[in-house]
Amino acid sequence: MSWLELWEFVLALPSDSMTMAAQSNDLARRRWTERDYMQASSLSLMQQMIQILWASHLQGRPPRSSPWPLPDLRSLAQIEADEALDRLMRTYLQATRPPPPDPDMERLLHERIANRPRNPLAPEPAAGPDN
Repeated sequence: MSWLELWEFVLALPSDSMTMAAQSNDLARRRWTERDYMQASSLSLMQQMIQILWASHLQGRPPRSSPWPLPDLRSLAQIEADEALDRLMRTYLQATRPPPPDPDMERLLHERIANRPRNPLAPEPAAGPDN
């Protein structure tokens, strides 16, 4: 058997085989199997049928339904890198968060806004029939 024949044999393997998972760097088998694909397609078909029947017979809005959850396709190294990035971003956000507002400063600001002098260049309020 030549290498080309062996490679064609590997490519013809089902998508849920261990060889295909290893080629995808999926050592923990987080990929979907054929059973997962069939369950997801069956669920989406049933949800679509329920929405159509609900809208046609009950004359209302069909309830919202959630799709089949997707598997996590990241490798372990990608997961660790994403978690490290999340920790770094949380640390940065905590460090750059503005301080809480001072209640005395807010009270002073509201007093100054309420007691500020009127702008002499602003037009006078129009006197309407109600005034």
